[in-house]
Amino acid sequence: MARITLRPLRSVDVAIVRRLLHLYLYDLGGERWDVEADGAYGPPGWHRRFWRRRGSHHFIVRVGGRPAGFALVRDPADFAGTDATEISEFFVLRKYRRRGVGTRVARALFARFPGRWEVAVITWNPARRFWRSVIRRAAVGRVVARRRRRGDLTFVVWYFTTARPPARAPAVSRAARRRRSGGRRSRSAGAGPSSA
Repeated sequence: MARITLRPLRSVDVAIVRRLLHLYLYDLGGERWDVEADGAYGPPGWHRRFWRRRGSHHFIVRVGGRPAGFALVRDPADFAGTDATEISEFFVLRKYRRRGVGTRVARALFARFPGRWEVAVITWNPARRFWRSVIRRAAVGRVVARRRRRGDLTFVVWYFTTARPPARAPAVSRAARRRRSGGRRSRSAGAGPSSA
């Protein structure tokens, strides 16, 4: 798999994410909405809110340097309010699904904003199984799932807590390891490939 990157949106990324939003909404809504007169897909108000929501952190996902998706993290969360952070919108292109991209991006977001979380998924969205699995692995302690309504939509909403990941030990170069061992190579280093 090529290198996966997640970074905050820069001005050069805005046009890319604007295009990806149409794919995301069509993937999510299918026949629910119409194409607007200007060719945009989805309600114009939804597009405006995506960019103007209070407490928003927009991210772009790239795989091998190519755009592969986006994420919108919000604080405060929609249902839980100021007590939690939420993944408000999350999209990975179909080409990169079931290859670990979404899992790595979600876990990176949970690590970036440790604490109380809310993730809401529309009940007819097949991504429910993905989120249930990722949340169970990332959560510290109890995970609570509830059904909530917003207008004519019903959501499964997960509430959980994540912790800051442990600090990584600094990398030790091969030369530094040799200095520590008095210049001797380990037995396993000189043993060659395993026969197992």
